[in-house]
Parts: sequence; C-alpha cells; structure tokens
Amino acid sequence: MELPEIVACGVFDSRVAFKNIETSKSRSVWKFEIELALEDGGVTHIDSNAYPIRQDTVICAKPGQARYTEFPYYVHILLSEGPMRDAMNEISDSFITGKGETYRSLFVRMIRHYSSFSEDSRLLLQSRLLELIYTLRTDEARQGNTRVAARQTLIEETLNYIQDHLTEDLTLERVSKAMSFSPIYFHNTFRASVGKTLREYVEEQRIRKAIHLLLTTNDSLTKIAFECGFSSQSYFSYVFKRRMGITPRAYVRDTYKKYES
Repeated sequence: MELPEIVACGVFDSRVAFKNIETSKSRSVWKFEIELALEDGGVTHIDSNAYPIRQDTVICAKPGQARYTEFPYYVHILLSEGPMRDAMNEISDSFITGKGETYRSLFVRMIRHYSSFSEDSRLLLQSRLLELIYTLRTDEARQGNTRVAARQTLIEETLNYIQDHLTEDLTLERVSKAMSFSPIYFHNTFRASVGKTLREYVEEQRIRKAIHLLLTTNDSLTKIAFECGFSSQSYFSYVFKRRMGITPRAYVRDTYKKYES
C-alpha cells in the first residue's frame, strides 16, 4: 500500500521562529498537518472553531481548512494527502490524548528517522507514520466509544436545526458553525450518517414541506416558495420539477385526480 509522503517533520518553537509575534497569519491548509503540543498555552483556530492548546493536545488540520495560531506551540508533521485521505479526515481537528508519552515517543522517533537519509530510516519512518495514524484513530475510539453517540447527537441536533430554520439560508458554513464543527468534518459526518449531502437533504425537506402546503392550502406558489426557503417562485418551480418530474400545479392536479378516481 502506498503511504502519504511526509513533506516536513520537526520541532517548532514559536518563541524562536516568531519573536515578538503573538499570532500567526491566517492561511489555507494545503497538506495534512499533525501537531503535538508540548506545553500549555495559546489557541489554534481552524475554520470558525477555536481550540485551546494544552499539553499533549493533538491537532490534525485538513487540506482546505483555514487556520491561524495564537502562540506558543508544537511538534509538527506535514503530510501529503495520499491514498489515506479518508482515514486522516476521520480524525478530529483537535483532542487531548490520554497517552502523552506514547505520542511524544512516536514524534521524536519520526523526527530522528526523517533527519536521516538512510534507506532503513526511510522504511522506519513509514512504519512510524502508520503507527501514528493507528494510534490517533484508536486513541479517539478509546476516548470516544462516545464518538458514535456524539455523532448521532450531532445529526439529531442538525436535523432539528434544519427544520427550525428551513426558511433561512442553510449553507454548509452556517450549519456547521451552528453545530460548532469545521465544514469539512461536518460535511463528512453528515453525508456518512444521512446518506446525502447537507444541500441535498435541505432541498428534499423543502420540497416535502412544499408538497404539504400545496395539498393543504390555497397559498400562491410565491408564498409557498418563500415559506419553504426558496429564493423565488421560479427557482422553487425549477427545483420541484427537477426532483418530482412535474410542475407544482400539475402535481396537485394529478394528486387530486387519483383521489377522485
């Protein structure tokens, strides 16, 4: 199995690298970044979430996220996306490990292997990388058989939030922020649990509500469109026909015919 390429690996001391600077510039993450905090202090910001840094906190930032950090900081490993992208994306952005010495030992050995140019060290580095990813995933599972329950709670809260705010602009950024998760983690979790993207689910719920209003009220298409969260009557009719294969009024007419026949 091909493994991700380790692009960089080493100890980063912000007090040396960024003298008299308390906060790094905001930037877009372009590779997987795994970090281990060696002491308390500072806050790392990933997308709209802030994670206080405590000793033995592990941070796993994903490509596409935006982040910046209030120093001080960490041991840092930078990985290409590679074929293990899904496994890496499953790891939480930040969590405090229950095995600080295990992580410190792993990171130290990886730095030593990375600094050597021998073939044996290269092989050992890859094995330590697999061990690190395995440890991250199993450590989260140990802390989190609660994770399954937490994921279910997240989904239930999300579905309730959608129903309560169906007339509003339910973008991925807005809903993930309301649920206090990064957009990437929220997107992956929602799709894995519900079987469709947030956009697909929201659209489906809006059409279901629209069908109810079409069959139980005499409201205009414009009013129904706005009550179901569509930006206009024309867009509502377009989405309805795309999903149902028929226009809203034709749907009502055909439904009534079925009851009358």
